[in-house]
Amino acid sequence: MEVSDEDDSKPAAATLPLDLLLSSCTQDAVSRLDDIHGEYREVESRIRNRILLFQSLLKREEGTSGHHFLGLLCRHILKVLKQQDELSGASPSSWVQTEALSTASLQAGGTFERALWLRLQSIISPVLAEAIASFDCCNNLDLLNADQADWLHQLWLGLYSDPEVVTLTYQDMMVVDMSHMRERVPVRPYGVQNSLFKCTLPFSWRLKALVDALVQPAFSTNKNSGEPITQCLRDALKTTRFGRLFQETMDANEEAVMRYLNDYIYMTHRVHNDKDGRDSKDKHRIIGTALLTAQRELQLADDARPVLDLASIHIAHATVQGRLHNMMRLLASAGSVAVASVANLLNDTEAEMLADVQALNVVLRGLVPNAKSFTNRESCRRWLENVRTVSSPIDAVLAGLEKNVSPLGSKASDLLEKTRPLWARLNATRLFLEHVTLVCEREPYLFLASYKLFNMLPPSTEFHKHSAMAELIAFLHGCISGVFVLQSGESCTQCHQDKPNNPVRLPCEHVVCGVCIDAVTKKITPACPETQCKARFRKDALLPKTAATGRVQNEVEFKKHCDKFFMDLVSSLCFSVSSGMALRSPEPELMELLLTRVSGKRAILEPSAFAEDEGSLKDDLPVVRSFLLQLLLRYSEQQVNDHVRQYLEMAQQYSQDPVYNHELCWLFVHCLEDALHSHRADMKDKHGEHRSIRMVIDSIEQAQRTLDEAKWQDRPSANVVVLEAVAGIRFALSYAAGHICQRLTQSVGQAEGSGQGKSRVQIEVENLIHHVQGLCNCSSNDTIKIFLIKQIVRRVGLDTFRQAVADTNADLAWVMPDHLLEDKEEAIPDRFIILGDQYRDIREATAGAVLSADTAKLKQATHCNQPKKRTVAVQLILSVYREVSMCRAEAEASQPQTSTSLAKLHEFVKSSDLLQKGSEDLAHLLIDNEQGSALPQMRVTQGQPGMVRSLSALVIHFVAMLLECTPRNRILEVLFRLTFTPEKMQRAYLPTMPEDFLQEARRAIGGAWYECPKGHPYFISECGQPMQDYTCPECGEKIGGGQHRLHSTNRQARSTDDTQAGHILGMASNRSDRAVPERDLNPVSVSLLRVLLHLSLVWSSAVDNQTSLTALSTMVQPNVPPTHISAFFWEHLEHDVRCFATAFGKGVDQTLLALHHLFDMMTQCKANQGGSLDHALSGRVQRGMWEKAFQGEFITPFLAVMDERIRTGLESLMGDTRLGNDKLMRAVFEVDTQSQVLEDREGYFTPKLWRYRVRPSIDDLFHKLAPQKEQYPILYAFLEKEHVLRAVQHLPDIVQLQRHLVDRFSRRIDRRTAQEDTIRSFLEKQSEADQEEYSMMITAYEDAFMLVREALYNHGRLKPDENCRYASIKRRSPLTFLLPTTEGYGRNPTALVEFLVTTQNEFLEQYAGIKKLNIQDFQRVSLCNASHAQLISYDAGRHLLPIVLSHCRYTLEAGQGLQVNYDLAGLEKHLEQRFIIGRPVIDLAEIRLIFSEDMHNTTQMTSLRRRIPQTPLAKSTRQQVSSEMGDLTDICTVISHLEVCIGFLTATGGERSILLAEYMESVLKMNPEHTLVSRKLRLSCQLQHILSAWRLMVVLRTQRLLQLDQDAFESVTDNFKDEMSRDVRTELITWLSQHYQQRDAFVAELLEFILVELSERQSEKTAAWANWDLSGALDSYGMVIDGVGDLPMEIECRHAVEAWKVAARLGGNDGTGHSIH
Repeated sequence: MEVSDEDDSKPAAATLPLDLLLSSCTQDAVSRLDDIHGEYREVESRIRNRILLFQSLLKREEGTSGHHFLGLLCRHILKVLKQQDELSGASPSSWVQTEALSTASLQAGGTFERALWLRLQSIISPVLAEAIASFDCCNNLDLLNADQADWLHQLWLGLYSDPEVVTLTYQDMMVVDMSHMRERVPVRPYGVQNSLFKCTLPFSWRLKALVDALVQPAFSTNKNSGEPITQCLRDALKTTRFGRLFQETMDANEEAVMRYLNDYIYMTHRVHNDKDGRDSKDKHRIIGTALLTAQRELQLADDARPVLDLASIHIAHATVQGRLHNMMRLLASAGSVAVASVANLLNDTEAEMLADVQALNVVLRGLVPNAKSFTNRESCRRWLENVRTVSSPIDAVLAGLEKNVSPLGSKASDLLEKTRPLWARLNATRLFLEHVTLVCEREPYLFLASYKLFNMLPPSTEFHKHSAMAELIAFLHGCISGVFVLQSGESCTQCHQDKPNNPVRLPCEHVVCGVCIDAVTKKITPACPETQCKARFRKDALLPKTAATGRVQNEVEFKKHCDKFFMDLVSSLCFSVSSGMALRSPEPELMELLLTRVSGKRAILEPSAFAEDEGSLKDDLPVVRSFLLQLLLRYSEQQVNDHVRQYLEMAQQYSQDPVYNHELCWLFVHCLEDALHSHRADMKDKHGEHRSIRMVIDSIEQAQRTLDEAKWQDRPSANVVVLEAVAGIRFALSYAAGHICQRLTQSVGQAEGSGQGKSRVQIEVENLIHHVQGLCNCSSNDTIKIFLIKQIVRRVGLDTFRQAVADTNADLAWVMPDHLLEDKEEAIPDRFIILGDQYRDIREATAGAVLSADTAKLKQATHCNQPKKRTVAVQLILSVYREVSMCRAEAEASQPQTSTSLAKLHEFVKSSDLLQKGSEDLAHLLIDNEQGSALPQMRVTQGQPGMVRSLSALVIHFVAMLLECTPRNRILEVLFRLTFTPEKMQRAYLPTMPEDFLQEARRAIGGAWYECPKGHPYFISECGQPMQDYTCPECGEKIGGGQHRLHSTNRQARSTDDTQAGHILGMASNRSDRAVPERDLNPVSVSLLRVLLHLSLVWSSAVDNQTSLTALSTMVQPNVPPTHISAFFWEHLEHDVRCFATAFGKGVDQTLLALHHLFDMMTQCKANQGGSLDHALSGRVQRGMWEKAFQGEFITPFLAVMDERIRTGLESLMGDTRLGNDKLMRAVFEVDTQSQVLEDREGYFTPKLWRYRVRPSIDDLFHKLAPQKEQYPILYAFLEKEHVLRAVQHLPDIVQLQRHLVDRFSRRIDRRTAQEDTIRSFLEKQSEADQEEYSMMITAYEDAFMLVREALYNHGRLKPDENCRYASIKRRSPLTFLLPTTEGYGRNPTALVEFLVTTQNEFLEQYAGIKKLNIQDFQRVSLCNASHAQLISYDAGRHLLPIVLSHCRYTLEAGQGLQVNYDLAGLEKHLEQRFIIGRPVIDLAEIRLIFSEDMHNTTQMTSLRRRIPQTPLAKSTRQQVSSEMGDLTDICTVISHLEVCIGFLTATGGERSILLAEYMESVLKMNPEHTLVSRKLRLSCQLQHILSAWRLMVVLRTQRLLQLDQDAFESVTDNFKDEMSRDVRTELITWLSQHYQQRDAFVAELLEFILVELSERQSEKTAAWANWDLSGALDSYGMVIDGVGDLPMEIECRHAVEAWKVAARLGGNDGTGHSIH
C-alpha cells in the first residue's frame, strides 16, 4: 500500500486502508508517549527516528518484514479493541450512530465520512501509543530497520507474535478505576535502575523477565531430580515458544546469544558512569568476561560441555551476582585506572571466574607502600585515605568470596591465598598509623617503623595464625624498647656502647643512646656526633628527653597507644567478619595465647602494654581482659569455658590470689550475659521475636537443670557450668522484666487479653513469664527474686512496683520474697531527705507540732539568719506537705492531726516572718490539703498511686523553690510567669519547643535561595547566581536562569519563619519516649527542661482560675479545652519524667531524687538579675538565649555532681528512721556495704554475682560521652543524630518501592481510587513473589517513618500531612500513604525521602566541618543509584550495638561493683571507618506520581510553558490568521494538530524561535500545508507562539459554533453554565468597561480556562469549584491579566460560561478582533 500525498487525515479508498489509518494516527500516538529519561536532544532525535521508521514499516511491500509487522500490529490492536467493547458493553452495530454521528463529531468533521475517519483516529491513537510503547523500549524498533540482518527481523517478528512476549491488554492501558485510558504513556527504560541503553537483541527485556520467572522452578527441579541446574532451565525453556524460537535462531546464528549477553549486562549492572564512555566499555567487558567464565566453570563442574545460551547466562548470574556486585563496588571506589587494568588482565577463555579476585589483587597491589609513602605526616595521611576509601568494598569482596556457595576454582583460590595476606599486612599498617604513628610524638622513628612493619610481616601473614601474631608482638616489644631502630652490630656513635639503652635514631640514620642524646641536644645547634656526618637536626624532631619523669610519661602514653593498636587489630583482623579475616578458625595456639591474657597468666599484653616489669603482671582494672573475653566468647564459647575451667582448677590447686580469681568469675559471668543478649538480638532479626523469646525460655530451662544438678555448696569460682547458669538466669530475668513492666503500664484488660486471637509473640511472652515465675518459686533462696525486683524497679520505680504487688489484678505477688511480704509496714519514702540534716530537723519539729499542737520547737528549728532564710522557708513548706498533707493518705482514724493542731500551724505560718506572701499562701493550702483544686492528683488521698504522690511532691518542691528564689535569680522569671501568671505568656515561645531551622540551614549552607513562581524554595550553590534552567520538583515550573540573570517569574526567597509559639508537642501519648536535641540543648537538657516546663504548667492549670485556664488552653496547639488542660499537662509531666530517666541513664527513683537535688541547688543559687534576657520569650532568638543561660546557670553544674549526689541521697534515704529500715528499698538499691570478694560458702547465691548493673547500650554510651563531647566531636555528632540516622538504612527500599508504584500507577490511578484502596487490597492483587517483595519494601517504609516521624514534623522542610501525624501506617491504611506526591497523605513518602537524604547530607557536612574538609570534594551520587554501601546504613541492634559492646571496658571499683566504661577514642575511629568515611553526598532526585485526572490540558499547558516560554502572537497576525481560516472543519483540523504538537513539545521541549511549520515537517513528518491551513500561521507562528495559536483556534471554533446557534461548551459540565442575575451582569459589564484594554486577553484566557479546567473529564476535581469566586479560580489557574483580582466577588465559577459570553459580546468582539453576532 502506498500513502497518498493528499491530506493524511482523509481516506484513500472506500475500503478501510489499515496502513493509511495507522499512518495518520502516528503523530498523535507518538505525542502521547513519555520518554521519561534522557536529554532534550536525545528525546527529540528518538521521536524523529521513531516516526520515520514506523511509517516506513507501514509502507513496505507484501512479503517483507514491514508487511508482516503491519499484520501483527493490527492483530494486537484488534484484540485490545475487542476487550474494550467487552468491558464497555458497546454494540458494534450501533457504533456509527452513537459515536461518529454525535453532534460534536459532525461539528469537527463537517461531513459524515470525515467525522467517521476522525472518530476512528481518536480511538486508534491511544491504543497505537500503547503498542508503540510496548515494542519500542530501549530503541527496540531500530532492529527492524532495513539495514539490520534478516535473522534479526525474523526473530523480532517471531517474538512479537508470541502472546507470552507481548502482553498488550486493554486493562493495562486503563487508569486504575477503569473509567478511561491513560492520557500519557511512559516508554520505560529497562536498564538497571531505569537507566537508558539501546538493546541489540529484539525484546531482550521481555526475554530476561520470562527466563527469570523460570529460574526458581528450575532450582526446585534441580533439588528433586539432581539434574544440573542449567539443564533444568534449558528443559523448561524448551516448553516455551519463545525459548524454542531463540534456540533456533541461536543455532543458525551464534551472534544472537552474545547480543543477549550484551543487553543482559545493561539490565543487571550499572556500567556507564564516566562521561567519556571509556569506563563504561571497560566495566561492560569485565562483567561480560566474568559471566562467560562463570557459566563455563559451572557447566564444567557438572561434567557438561560448556554451551552459552539463555539458561547458562541466567544461572551463572544467579550464582555469582553477589560477587559481581561486590566487585563493581570495589572498582567504583578504586577509579578508572584500576578498572582499565582489570579489563586488560581478563581472558574470556578461562575455565573459571577470576574477575573479582583479579580486581582485588590489582587494587591491593596499588596500595603497597614504598619508602616514600611514610616520609611525613602528609604522605602518611594520603596513603591512609587511599586505604580507607577502598577498605569497605575490599572487606565485602573478601567476605563474599568466603561465603560463596560453590567452591572457588583452583586459580581463583591460589590468587586469593596470595591476596588475603596482603590485605592483612595493609590493614595492620593502617591500624599502626592510626593508633601510633599519627598520634605520638616520635614521628621520625615511627614513619620508618610503619614502613618496616609492612615489610616485616611475611607475605603469608594471616592473623588467625599464631606465627603472625607472634611477629606482631615482637615488633611491638621492639618499638617500645627501641630495638627496631638498630641494625645488626650498631652502637652509639657518641659513647660507642654496643647495646645502647633507650637508643634514638637521628634523622641522618645514626644511633645515639639515651644518655648521650641529652648532651647532644643541649647544644645551640644540635648535630650528629659522628665525625664523618655532623648533620644538624631540630630538637623538636626527637622524643623529648628533658627529664626522667618526662621520658617515663611519654613511654607510658606510647604504650597505651600500642595497647589500643593491639586491641583494634585483634578485634578487626582476628575476629571481625567485616574484615574478611575472621572466617577462618584461629589456630588453637593463638586462642590459648589470647586466653592466657584473660586469666592473668604471663602472656602477650600486660596492663602497661608489653611492660617488662614482673610486678605489673596483674591487671587491676581488667580493660584488656574484658575486651579479649568478649571477643573470645562471641567466637568460641566452649573453648573459653574449657580454658576458664582449667584455670580455676589450677588456681584452687596452687592457691593463687582468690580476689583475682573471683574477679575473673565476675568478669566471665557479665561478659557471657552480654553475649547472650547479643545472641537473642541476632535470633530476633533472623527468625522473629517469638523465636528469640523461645531462646530465653530455653536458657531458663537449661540453667534450672544445671543448678538443680549442682551441689548447693559448690563454690562458683570452681564451677564454670554454674557460672554459665548464673549468666543465663541474669540474662533471662533482665529480658523478662521488660515484658513484665509493659504489663504494669497497661490496663488489666489489656494485660490479660482474650484467649482467642493472641499472636505467637503474646503466647510466648505468657510462657516466658510462667517460666520465670516457676524459676523464682522453686528456688529456696530469695536472691533470684530480688534480682528480678531490681530489674523491674529500675524501670518503673519502687512506688509503681509496690502498687502492682498490692493489686490482685496484676498477679505479681509471686515476685516478692516472703520475708519482705511479712514486712507489712509500708512507709512512703521521703525524698526531701536529700536536702540534708536541717530539713530532717524541721520535719521532726513539724511532726511534733502536729501531734502536740505546740509550735515552739518548730519555731526554734526554723530560726535562722538571713542568708539561710530562703532554704529554711522551702524546707518548712516541704515539711508541712510531708507531715500534714501526706497524712491524708492514711486511714482517717490513723491521721495524727487535729483541728487544734491545724489551727496552730495556720497561726504559725501567718505570724512567721520566714515566708513570703506566695509561700505563705501555699503553706495554708498544704495544711488544708487544698492545693491544686482543679487537678485531683495534687491533693493527697487514700489509695492514691505512689507515682502520683511522688510527682505531686515534685510539683510542691518546684513551686516552693520558685516562690522563694525567683526574686533573687531572675533567670527563673520565665518559669515563675508560666507557673503563676500564664496569661502573660500566651504568645511566648516556650522552652524546648521545636522550631523551623530553615533559615539557619540556609545561612549555614551558603549560596543563595530563591522561589519558583508558586513559592517553592530552591537553592543555588557557590556564587548563588543562576547559570542554567532547571525544573521545580514541587510544581514543575521553570526555575533558575542564565548568565547570572534570574527568570522574571522567580524571586529571592522570602525569609519566613514557620516557628510556632506556645505548646506544640501535641498529646503526650503520641510523643516518643526518647528526647531529641533542640538547638544547643542535648537530649538530657531537653528532657530536663521539659520536666520543669510541665511542672510549671501543671501548677498553673491545677489552680481553679478561669483566666489562667483559658490562657493555657489557647497556648496549646492544637487547642485543648480548659476543662481538660490540667490532665493534659499532667500526662506530659509523667512522660517527661520517663524521658529524663531514659536520657539520664538512671531508674525512675534515682531520677526523682536527682530532681529534688536540682531544686535544692536552685534554692541555694547565687543572685543573678538575668541580664538582657527577655522573660516574655517573645521570639525564638529570645528563647534560645534564655535556654543557654538556664543551661549554664543550673543544668551544667547539676549534671556534673549528679552521680555522687544520687549515691549519697540513696544512703540518706536508707538511713531515714521514718522508713522503719525498709528492707525492700535496701535490697533494691544495694546500699549495704559488701565485701568485694565472692563468698564461696554462699554458693551461686552469693550477692556479688547478682548485683544490678547497667548494661552497655547506646543511651548509656551517649550519657557518658556528653561531658567529653569536645574531645570526641565526631562520635558525639553521630550519637546525637543516631535516632534519625538509623532510618537512613531504609532509603534504598523506600526509593525502590516508590519507583515500582510510580511505574505501576502514575497517570493510571485517580485520587478517589487511591484513597479508597488499602495497602492490604493492593498486596492481595499481587503474585506471591511480588507480595513478599512489596511487603518487605512497605515494612521498610513503615519502620523509617515511625523512627523519624517526630523529627520529620518538627524539622523536615516538607511537612507531612497533619491528619496522619500520630497515625500508624497499617495494612488497612489508604494506598495514598505509599504514593509519592506533594498533597495529602502522599506528602508523607515524599517528605520522608527528602528528610532521609537531608539527614545524611547534613551529617556529612557536619563531619566535614569537624575534620576541616571541603564538602565539595566529597563524591556525589544520585538518589536512584544510592546503595546501602553508599549510605550511613546500619541497624542499631545488629550493627551499631555490637561495635559499642566491643569497645566497652569493665572496671572494678570499691563499693561500686562492676562498672562499664567505653573506649571512646577507639569507638569514634571505628564508627568513622565503618559508617562515615567514603560516604557520598546524595543528590535528591525526587520521585513523583501523577494522578490520572492531572494528565489533561492544564498539565500540558503548564509543562509546555516551563519548557518553552510562551509569548502571544501579534494582534495583526491574529487578525490575518482569523481571516484566512475557512469553515469549522478547517479550524478543528488545526486544533487537532496543534494539540499533537503540544503533546510532543511538552515531553521534549524545543528551540522557541523555530517555526512551527518547520518543526511539524522535520520532526513530526507532517505536511504543514494540510495541518496548518492558514498561510500566515505557517509563516509567522514559532514554537513560542503555539499556545497563543491554539487559544486563537479555540476562540474561532467557539465563534463559529455560536454563529451556527450550536452549543460551543458541550464538553463543559453543567455546574458552570448558570446564568447571572441582572445585578451581577451589570457589575461584570462595569468591570469590563473599566479594563477595556485587557478585554481581548481576558476573553481568550477565560475561554482557555473553561475548556481546559471545567470540562467533563475534570468534573470530579472541579465540581467543588462551582461556588468559588471566579477571580480566585483564575488566579489559581495562573491568569496574569491586570485587574483580574478586582472582579466582583459575586461572579462565581458557576457563571463562567455566561461570563465569557457577556465579555465576548461586549463591543461585538470575541478576543480575536471578530464580531460575535
